Amino acid sequence: MATIIPFKGIHFDLARAGAIADLVCPPYDIISHEQQQALYRRSPHNVIRLEYGLESPGDTENDNRYTRAASTLEEWSRTGILKQDDQPAFYIYEMEFGKGRKHQKLRGFICMVRIEDYDSGIVKPHETTLSGPKTDRLNLLRSCKAGFSQIYSLVSDPAGTIGTILGSVTERPAAEVKAADGVVHRIWTLSDPRAIEIIAGEVRDRPIFIADGHHRYDTALNYRNERRKAAGSVSGSEGFNYVPMFLARIEDPGLVILPAHRALFNLTDFHPKRFEEDLNKYFNIERIDFTKKSEAADRKTVLDTMAHRADHGHTFGMRIKGEHSYYLLTLRNEADMDAIVPNKVPAYRKLDVSILHHLIIDKLLGIRMDTHKLGLNIEYIKDADEVINRVETGQAEVIFLMNPTKVHEVKEVAMAGDRMPQKATYFSPKLLTGLVMNKLE
Repeated sequence: MATIIPFKGIHFDLARAGAIADLVCPPYDIISHEQQQALYRRSPHNVIRLEYGLESPGDTENDNRYTRAASTLEEWSRTGILKQDDQPAFYIYEMEFGKGRKHQKLRGFICMVRIEDYDSGIVKPHETTLSGPKTDRLNLLRSCKAGFSQIYSLVSDPAGTIGTILGSVTERPAAEVKAADGVVHRIWTLSDPRAIEIIAGEVRDRPIFIADGHHRYDTALNYRNERRKAAGSVSGSEGFNYVPMFLARIEDPGLVILPAHRALFNLTDFHPKRFEEDLNKYFNIERIDFTKKSEAADRKTVLDTMAHRADHGHTFGMRIKGEHSYYLLTLRNEADMDAIVPNKVPAYRKLDVSILHHLIIDKLLGIRMDTHKLGLNIEYIKDADEVINRVETGQAEVIFLMNPTKVHEVKEVAMAGDRMPQKATYFSPKLLTGLVMNKLE
């Protein structure tokens, strides 16, 4: 049974802290070092100082970015830069993005979710994770005992009950900010006890699917276990038993997953012609030769063809260093994956990312699956122009263009208890950090 509860949100006092646009930041895991420094310069009160502080050459066990974050949180709370709501609430969060016919809105809500072990089946992951980010997030949680961002998750609302309540709020938002990428973020406070009770009841008997933020959930789980062990006995109501989440409706048409393309580098014994021969055993191969003048149009043809085939086949785009050709690779027989990964559930075997990682990268290129997540040979890039630049400049030997994973595929794999390969999804837009925060104690 999923348990969600309201909480007393912590916000910036804009009269003291400044404009909200100068105070928020993107998720820590997509911030470059240059962006991190720019956010520091933007405002002395930017939430980057809490969520992803700068390291210093003189850092010690007692003076580091985690301890500095805790000191900053205490100072901002004491001086009124941050203020806490008097009443527990859910926080409605809307993102508006896109233009023209692609103009969309996604509206969900932020709440505290009781942390459950994965084997309970209540909270369901869909991707594998790396250990490094989890160590970083655990150190921050230990020091600050607070949450500055939320895990992006999904819940089913087939009758539209949750959607109706969220959509009924039409007054001016408590905060609104247009991010650098053009996405408008809005947040409202929902403190009506009856509305909160209805939403909590709708979520109670449904699984929660982690969309983006597996590292943060794993961190919260580890922190909960750590605190429980230290306490000896717990009531279950302690703050460390909960984690902040943004819950969106699986049925919301505003849900968007972008593809994460693959650039492969440092390949040993890679022979393009032999690789093409190996591919031909499993894929129908279409080659599109291009000139400097036709490259942009031919690239568009490849991406459009992939998108057109996405609902009835498995097609990848490919380009090899030094060649003036694009390739379309279409899997001939899904049954080939049954033999390659017989221990995986059918929903997993039918994923484009599974086919690419197990059949092409592992079997044909010889890069073992257990090394993919280490990043020694693979870079994951969401922008098609950027990944193509990698092969044009010789930084990659071969690139693969991907169709995005579908929302229903995320649900099917998670429900079956399996996890997709690394970077199988890129939910977009990303939540902003700093619009609402919480203290665990």
